[in-house]
Formats: sequence, C-alpha cells, structure tokens
Amino acid sequence: MDNSIYSRINFFFTNLNVITILIGYPFITCIVIPLMGNVEGSSRIVTIPFRIFALGITLITLFLNIKKTIKYSVALKLFLLFWVLLLLRMFYDLEIRTDFFIPIPFKIEVWLFAIAICFIPMISLVLSINKIDFNLCLKYIYSATIIILIISYFTSIKDAQPGERIDANIALNTVSFAQVAITTTIISIYQLITKKNSSLAYQILYFFSALLGIYVALKSGSRGPLLALLVVLIFWNSFKEKKLSIAYFKFIFFILIALIFKSFIILFISYISPMTAFRINEAFSGTDLGVQYRNESYFWFINKILENPIWGSQFARLSNGDYPGYAHNIFLDILLGFGIFGLGIFLLVIIRSISIIRTNIIIKSNYWIGLIFMQYFVLLFTSGAYYSEPIFNCAIVLTLLSSNKFKQLISQTSGG
Repeated sequence: MDNSIYSRINFFFTNLNVITILIGYPFITCIVIPLMGNVEGSSRIVTIPFRIFALGITLITLFLNIKKTIKYSVALKLFLLFWVLLLLRMFYDLEIRTDFFIPIPFKIEVWLFAIAICFIPMISLVLSINKIDFNLCLKYIYSATIIILIISYFTSIKDAQPGERIDANIALNTVSFAQVAITTTIISIYQLITKKNSSLAYQILYFFSALLGIYVALKSGSRGPLLALLVVLIFWNSFKEKKLSIAYFKFIFFILIALIFKSFIILFISYISPMTAFRINEAFSGTDLGVQYRNESYFWFINKILENPIWGSQFARLSNGDYPGYAHNIFLDILLGFGIFGLGIFLLVIIRSISIIRTNIIIKSNYWIGLIFMQYFVLLFTSGAYYSEPIFNCAIVLTLLSSNKFKQLISQTSGG
C-alpha cells in the first residue's frame, strides 16, 4: 500500500479511536436511544453494537501501529505494570479461588470492561501516539458534547419534574450525564482561554456552552461531577503559577474559600436545581442514604484492608452470587486489591500525571486532556470502580503521552 494512503488511513482510525473512547458512548446513546423511545430493552440494542464497533476501531488502530517501537516513560511503565497486576489479581479472584461463587454473566461483564473497554484501548493509544492530533480530537469531542447536551435538554431535562434526578437516557445515568456536561464546561473554558484570536462568534459560543454544561450538570442532581468541576477549576487557576509554593498556596486558599462560602454556593445552586442543593446539604449533614451506604462500604473495606495492608487480598468486595462490589473510593479499592505496595505504584503515576498537566498548563500545550483525567479522577473519590472506567484510564495514558519531552522521545525511536 502507498505510504501516503497508509498514513492517512492510520491517521483517520487513530483519531477516531481517541474520539470514540472519550465521547463515543454518550454521543451514540443520546442520538439513537431517544429515537427508539427510551424504553426498557433499547439500551442493549444500542450499547452492545456500539461496544463492538468501538472495539473494532481500537483493534484496527492497534494493528495499524503494531510495529511501532516505543520507549516507554517510567510513569507509563508503572501504570501498565499496575494494570497487568490488576488483571492477574482479577484472574486469581474470579477464576481460581473457590471460597465464593460469582455467576458467569457477572464475570464476563467484569472481564469485558477491564480488557475490551479499558486495557486494549489504553495499549492502542500508546502505540498510536505519533498519529494523534490533539487539536483535531478536541474539535470533534467539543462538537459532540454540545450535540449531546442540546438533544438531552429536549429529551430529558425540559419535561423533568423538579424533584427528580435526571438521566440523559436509559443507557446514560445521572452521574455519567453530568460528567459529559462538566467535560463540556471544562473544554469550553479551555478554548476561551487558549483560542483568544478566534472570532467573537466562537468566543460567545464557548462562553454559553460553558454555562450550558454547568446548567445541565446542576439539573442532573448529581454531586460528584460538581465536586470534580470545582477541584479542576481550582487546580487550573492555582497551578498555572510557575512557582510551586505560590501554586500550593493558591490551591489551599481557594479550597478554604469554597468551604467558607459553601452556604452561598449551595444557595446559588438551589435557584437552578433545588434537588441538587438539597442533596449537597444532605451530604454535609450525613443524612443522605447514599452517603450512609458509602460509609458502610468504607467501614467494610477498611476492616478488610487491615487484614492484609501491605499486599492486599482481592480486587473487589466478593460474595456468593453477587456482582463484585467496589468501595466508591478509588484509594480503598486499590488498597483492597494491592495494599500499600499497589497504592504506592498508583500514586507515583498520579503524581507524574499531575506534574505533566501543570507543565502543559504553563507552556499552554494540549492540557485539556489532563483536565479531563483530573475530572474523572476526582469523581472516583466518591463513585465508580477504576477498573471499569475507560475515560479515566485512557485519559491517564493520554496525559502521560501528552508530555512534549515524551512525544519527542517517541518520534526519535518509532519505526514507520
């Protein structure tokens, strides 16, 4: 095949792969499911073909770049090592241990998320880094988020009752929906800041899409994504400073300001979404049932972790006949699976990732992907399981790959 044709095909699939990983699922579900009536059973009709399509794009990308020679950074090596250890732990817990019974459908679902939806896409991103155009991907991801929010406004938000939490559709729950909205806000602000030479029309579009993202996130009734937005904005404003001491001072200062004025923030939220304001107040008072459930989960995980604090004991909360449970806290999940040893590896990766984000903010180089990583990382403090979150894991990989120094290293060692 002619090299120029091969290169264009590779470029197309590589960037389609990034876009599909980061926004494909909510985009497809928000477009197709409302056309089917958003009824029970429509979810799998849409999501299963999409997952097959997404895996196909990933595998094509992987095979197009399979001969690339990559010199991995230390942080990337550690993250991939962490994932290899995770898969080995999962294999032992799910397939070898006999002290409990996990139904086969649950096992299959866990394996599909971990390998097909998280791990294989991560590897495809590593191998295809030379062909990733971050600006092009940002353009299409931003457009997709706007389409998602506009469609969801008319299909979900417009006719929603004041006291209910809002899903985008039957396949995109409240938290995931709010995360898309927060992503819209983050990349809208990013473009306002980094594209100052764009036309007035685009500046207005970025401004109002940022507001639309906040509005939708508030209306959804989900708290975790709002916390993620707050942390990302404070980090962003603080760590653009070149002096690290000033950056830490500003970060702590703004956190304290947010805590001091939390009542005014909640009051403002109540004008847009009384349900969200009520749920935030419940979280602070400890009366929310979800918070109480999480506290019970934390208690179980901490006791189990203390039985084997160095190396861990199992990747999830396992019991007969139940789906593997997670702590709703990424640190407790990792400590349960790998103890202090595994958490140490993971924290080294996170510290390096945050360092790269800060550097990219200072030099104004494609730091939007790092902000999305941070958004999903903060959400995992209170919700979800890290081994079934493709955007979180792939955003870490892309953040590590977005380092200018590392990209230069790759360009010097890659073949073809």
